[in-house]
Amino acid sequence: MTLRITDWSITSDLTPEIAIYDPRGNGWTLSWLPERFLTKVQAMSGMALDEFLGDFDLATAAAGDLPPEDVLLAFELAAARAEDLGITLEEAVVRLSTQIVQRDRRHRATGSRSILPAERRGPGGQDGACRSVDAPTMRPAGEGVAV
Repeated sequence: MTLRITDWSITSDLTPEIAIYDPRGNGWTLSWLPERFLTKVQAMSGMALDEFLGDFDLATAAAGDLPPEDVLLAFELAAARAEDLGITLEEAVVRLSTQIVQRDRRHRATGSRSILPAERRGPGGQDGACRSVDAPTMRPAGEGVAV
């Protein structure tokens, strides 16, 4: 779970969602929450929430290996991230699910096999002016433990 952050965009290595900076200075928008202008911290939080909800293993860990209190803490953190965006966790789930369904329909219609644009598919796809951040902790990659 890594976010790639530049001055103009925030992308994920797990999901095709993206946050984009508005060059007119209005702030940041999330691809799955386009009607709201956000701060950069809110945009990073929204991308981290997207990664958490998109991680099927973590999101369904209640039935698996993690202790229940860890799962509860992870979902409380997700709810707090949603609240930072001015929405509920339930609304975030619906919005992101809608994005997935729409993307799947487009891919079936076009015969596309990848969910990521070509420029984001390989190690050379990013410009060199970005840094990696561990999405759950918002620390530079490798400096934190994911929740």
